[in-house]
Amino acid sequence: MKTPWALDLYNSLSTKQKNRFNAFVESPYFNTNVRLTNGFRHMVLHQHQELSSLKVGIYQEMFPAVEYSDVRLRLFFSELLELLKTFLWVDRQQHNTSDKTLCLLRHLRRTQRIDYFERLASNFKMELKKNIRWDPSKFLHVHQLEMEILSYESFKNRFTHFDFKDCTDYLEIATFIQRLRIHLEQLSQEAIGRPVQKDVLIDQWLSLASKEEWMQYPEIKVYRLAISIIQQPEQEQIFAEFLKLLQQYESDFDFEYGRELYVTALNYGIRKINQNRTDFFRVTLDLFQHCIERSWILDYGIMSSLTFKNIIVLCIRMQDLELAEVLLERYKPLVDQKDRNMIYQFCLAKIKKERGEHDQALYLLNTSFFKDPLIELNARVEMIKIYYENDELEWMNNQLSATRNLIKRSKKLGYHREYYINFLAMAQWLMSTFSIEASTLEKKQREIQEDKKLIEKSWLYQMVSRLPLQRRGKMAVKR
Repeated sequence: MKTPWALDLYNSLSTKQKNRFNAFVESPYFNTNVRLTNGFRHMVLHQHQELSSLKVGIYQEMFPAVEYSDVRLRLFFSELLELLKTFLWVDRQQHNTSDKTLCLLRHLRRTQRIDYFERLASNFKMELKKNIRWDPSKFLHVHQLEMEILSYESFKNRFTHFDFKDCTDYLEIATFIQRLRIHLEQLSQEAIGRPVQKDVLIDQWLSLASKEEWMQYPEIKVYRLAISIIQQPEQEQIFAEFLKLLQQYESDFDFEYGRELYVTALNYGIRKINQNRTDFFRVTLDLFQHCIERSWILDYGIMSSLTFKNIIVLCIRMQDLELAEVLLERYKPLVDQKDRNMIYQFCLAKIKKERGEHDQALYLLNTSFFKDPLIELNARVEMIKIYYENDELEWMNNQLSATRNLIKRSKKLGYHREYYINFLAMAQWLMSTFSIEASTLEKKQREIQEDKKLIEKSWLYQMVSRLPLQRRGKMAVKR
């Protein structure tokens, strides 16, 4: 039996939100339907019952001694859904002081309370102009205030001169910030290989954003820098300036703004690490831990399995296995329960492999089912590395073939695809090379170091460096 949407939505509320909604339903201002109130009370008290029993109980509370009708019960859930929508809007808006002030101004203007309107409009305008907090919404509020003043002045005296500059400028700034946010999301989608349709005017907007008079607004500057670190990743001073702005205005971010800006910073660090920039290890790990502490990368307290994996792998690459084990246990409870054991086993396998416990690592990798294609690829890469280090070249060759086929089948790898293909090519060369001249060794080491689209560079460099000592004279696997 399908759970009614209203019940599902109610269960998605936090405990505090549920308490506020319960009082909301009981309020005669928002709800005068006594039957709905009775049914809702029963639903709250018995919400953990089996659904069919719960529905019968709700109906009996609403219509005692009346034959059950599913139509009437559907109407109850429909009306409850409307109350939930109203509640969520009121719950959010009641904390928005600027919107409440604008609403009051509109009322004063329409009811011609002239003195009150003029005094409040003047004070509110001064308050908005003095607002130095990072607040993208303030520009739209100034525009709306100017429109109220325009309507008032037109009513008062239609020949009064009105300066439209503030009214139009602040509307453009408010709109422009949203354009930058959309473009930032488009660039993020492009980075993972998703096709997006480019805004034909975006280059003109970006050029405008770079002008000094626009960059004075931190709300514009921070998004302009976020876009620049994606378009000009080699300009690392831009990244440093971007981080400085995030730290300066972080206390003013709401969840949506904080999340998209800090995720942009994290993705920049991850891309640098994928290019084997070891100087980005610590700054990226610090960003991860900061974002977890402030919940920027947690969805309602839940950490994605990919984030969990990236943190543990980063500790391993920093050669700090003790920290990897500490964070493995610390962050495990934050991972979504349906993915928790799978990603925990993968990360534990990587730690086991680094400690030289190869049999245990292979057992964990071979007995886990990985739903995420990137994590599946990572698991296969670990098996390839273990097989090579243990001279299991036939197993290694089979895994190389299987991994190539997986990459061909997967459509959601984005820019990661090239990194894994390049690793497989290098691993294939390693598998078929058993001795190497000194000049060729140096050339291969340089090739690994300079390839900016290659994963596991440290491991590959190490294995190539061992070739003259450990692989000389061994026979290649027959394929």
